[in-house]
This record gives sequence, C-alpha cells and structure tokens, in this order.
Amino acid sequence: MSRLAEAPELRPALEHAPGALAALESAHEAACLAVDPVLAGCLRRRVAESLGLGASGDSPPSVAEREACFEFADQFVTYVPGVTDAQRRAVAVELGDDRRLELARMLYVFDMADRLVLALGRLYEPRGEGADGLPPVEPKPLGAAVDDLHATAMQLHELDPVTTELVRLHCARYHDCKT
Repeated sequence: MSRLAEAPELRPALEHAPGALAALESAHEAACLAVDPVLAGCLRRRVAESLGLGASGDSPPSVAEREACFEFADQFVTYVPGVTDAQRRAVAVELGDDRRLELARMLYVFDMADRLVLALGRLYEPRGEGADGLPPVEPKPLGAAVDDLHATAMQLHELDPVTTELVRLHCARYHDCKT
C-alpha cells in the first residue's frame, strides 16, 4: 500500500505539520487493517469515488454481498447524522456488532484523508516531491491511532486559536458529536 504522504497534494502538510501527517498516516494504516482488508480496500475506493477522487470499479465477489457496508459508507460520506438505525443494524448483521464501530472509525479516517487531499490540492499547487520527512508507520489499533491523530491535530499552532476552535466546532456539528 502506498503512503498517504506520497500524494503531492499533502506536501504542505508534510512541510507545516509533519506530526499530524504522521498521525494521519498511522490512522490510515490502522484503518486499512481494521476489518477484512479486501472489504477495507473496496470501501476506501468507494469513499474516494464518492468524493470525486477515483474511477468507479466493481466490488470483488468476496465483498459483493456486503451491500449494507457500502450503503453505510455512502451515507457516512454524504452526511454522518443521516446514518439510520436500520443501516447500523444491517452492518451489525453483516460484520458483527463488535465490528460496526471499527467500520465507522475506518470510514472516518478514509473520509478525512480524502477530504484533506481535496482541500490541500485546491489550496496549493501540488509538487512531485516524496514523503522522505515522515517516520515509518507504527502499527496500532485503529481506536488508538485515531486518538493519536486527534491529539496531534489539536497541538498544531499554524492557525490562530479562534479559527482552530471554529473548525473544531464545525466538525463536531457536522459529525453530530455531543462533546
């Protein structure tokens, strides 16, 4: 699997927030391993396609029967609070109730990474330089990797405190967080 930081659109993050990009890289790696890797790869492509970053492709036969996961992913990318109880139950039937939270965390990481590529790609002209400045990815469980990503992102000081708080509040509202 290629590293996120190799995307030319993420070069500004590598230059200005290498710790946050490393945490995102770690969370992305954990997300790819959180559920069946074939399903994770298909869902990663589905998220990218939903955001306009990839070409459509058929799901491999081994995951074609996991339609509830794809419907959940489509709604998650469109509007997280719109995910219904019926969609949650259908995912629990397909993956097991214990894997449902891991699926949501995985989609969160894929969605955030792809939106970052989109945003930075539009704000900055991509350069073809590599990801030499990042340490190797440290394997972690997905929940711990997401926690590290959030902690690292909150330690960034490139934006003023008011803008940082506005972004945090907007994200919490969009994702229907109650904190």
